[in-house]
Amino acid sequence: MKIKIGTPIIIERVKVEGPKATREVDLILDTGARFTSLSWEILEDIGYDPAISSERVKLITANGVIEAPLVRVKKLSISNLSCKNVEVVCLDVPELAEVDGLLGLSFLTHFRTVIDYKKGFLEII
Repeated sequence: MKIKIGTPIIIERVKVEGPKATREVDLILDTGARFTSLSWEILEDIGYDPAISSERVKLITANGVIEAPLVRVKKLSISNLSCKNVEVVCLDVPELAEVDGLLGLSFLTHFRTVIDYKKGFLEII
C-alpha cells in the first residue's frame, strides 16, 4: 500500500476496533514512538477503560517522563493491512495537532515500511 505524504506524515482513516465499536482516526506517523497512542476519548468510545488498565508504561515526552495506561486494541487497520491485539498507550495529543494520536512501532514492526521523501510516498507492505 502506497500513501502520498507531506510533513508531518498523517495517516488518515486508520480503523481501530475495540470490544464495543470501531472508529476511524487520523494518526501522525512516529517512527520513534515505541507504541501507537490514542486519546482517552477514543479508547473509551470503542470500549476500553484506560483508568482500570493494570499495565502502565513510562514514556518520554517533550514535557518529561510520564506514566500512561497500556491497552491492547482488538484490531488496527490501514486499508487492507491489519494487526490484532496491538499495544496502544492512552495519551492525549494536543488539539493543535489536529490528529487523534500517533502511529508507532507497536503497529509498524509487523510490516516492511519505506518512507521515500524524495518521491513523496510512504509504502507499508
